[in-house]
Amino acid sequence: MYYKLKPPYLLRGWEKMSWALVRRPNNEVKVLKQEEFQVLLLCDGETDVNAEYVTSEMRTCFQRYEEEGIIESHANKTMLDKEQYYQYYNNRYVRFAFWSITGHCNYRCRHCYMDAPKGALGELSHKQAISLIDQMAECGILQVDLTGGEPFVRKDFWKLVDKILSYKMSIGQIYTNGWLLTDAILDRFEERGLRPEFSISFDGVGWHDWMRGIKGAEEATLRALILCVKRGFPVNVEMCVHKGNVSTLRETVKLLADIGVPSVKISNVSQTALWEENSEGNAMNIRMYMDEMLRYIPYYFEDGMPMDVMLSGVVTFCKNSKDYKIFSLKFSGTDKCLNQHLCGVTRYACYIAPEGRLLPCMPMTACKDQSIFPLVQDIGLKKGLSDSFYLDIVDSRVKDLMAANSECAVCEYKFQCGGGCRANALRDTRDLMGCDRDQCILWKEGYIDRIREVTEAAIAKYCTDHTEDRADT
Repeated sequence: MYYKLKPPYLLRGWEKMSWALVRRPNNEVKVLKQEEFQVLLLCDGETDVNAEYVTSEMRTCFQRYEEEGIIESHANKTMLDKEQYYQYYNNRYVRFAFWSITGHCNYRCRHCYMDAPKGALGELSHKQAISLIDQMAECGILQVDLTGGEPFVRKDFWKLVDKILSYKMSIGQIYTNGWLLTDAILDRFEERGLRPEFSISFDGVGWHDWMRGIKGAEEATLRALILCVKRGFPVNVEMCVHKGNVSTLRETVKLLADIGVPSVKISNVSQTALWEENSEGNAMNIRMYMDEMLRYIPYYFEDGMPMDVMLSGVVTFCKNSKDYKIFSLKFSGTDKCLNQHLCGVTRYACYIAPEGRLLPCMPMTACKDQSIFPLVQDIGLKKGLSDSFYLDIVDSRVKDLMAANSECAVCEYKFQCGGGCRANALRDTRDLMGCDRDQCILWKEGYIDRIREVTEAAIAKYCTDHTEDRADT
């Protein structure tokens, strides 16, 4: 008897994650134990699994994988597709690359870190961009999410999409302002068998045009959202709040929910140099932002939990669930966190800026000295993912921070906070191991307890009100 991996599945490995099962077309990854991997290696359609070395434990694994639809049995030999055979990449595992394919934009946003109206960061040439996609494939990157600037203004957009797809890398999300999103654009995605999730910015009822610097931006965004929902394309919204538009938060969430948008991420406006120049007094510091988010939490439940809401840096809520997650509670509160990585997200994702810089995440663009990050066209993506300043951040652990930062080392909240966000530290101190001052404020001024208290009170009231409503009916 012979076992063979079914066509959607393939075996892959990377440095420090040698055994993985990947499922096409969305490239979901399952990390395997060594013994699981060894069993699946035998499922090549050519190895006789009736051989003496096949143990009873291995036969149990075969049976389980066949029941799960991962492998299939054959009476005769039958070869795998070429791409299904095990392939090892001698660089660190990156689940997806978040790539700004251009620094240009058709909007004039008041807070843009890359000053996109002027194209300050430019974009890679077509040849360089194609080379970068080749390198992504050579490094085993499985998904590419596209942003800008505004990605749809890039003239060779569809050529880049087709090149990505030629390597069977998936395109999970596209970040756009929505102005250029039309039926014709969605048709072209569907022609390629693609249905990416569109993340579209919307900065409050009556305020979006002001924030984005273009008359008609609000109308265009709402049109794009309605179109995506109607066509069945996944969509989410990101909203930047400031003193001017924060009073519209409740109304904005209700409007988005009525359209059919399932989730919104709400964040304080990034404190960029452009925002400092153009905020017209609307900038909020961390305390103002936290106070406004605390004020909104009861409204979320009073409005019936209309959609999934992420109050960035504060708390996340899921529609129709009383579970919630406080962002700053990163660790358990014991010294077991010391060996944990400072940032879990950067372990499986990276950001590539318009000029080709490799960063652990997009917020790292707040660092004023971008030259500390490598240019892919100078050192190559494989080296960037194997030996560069990028990896200094990706590999850093809580214990490294405590050894380098005497202030964090003696803080009473260190085993819960874990030092906070490295992007914030670089922004504030230009030091990878510096203090995240936002987290210092949240912990030392009691905001974490207030988030919990306000949320629990809002949930309790919601449950009481709904119990009374059921009793009345």
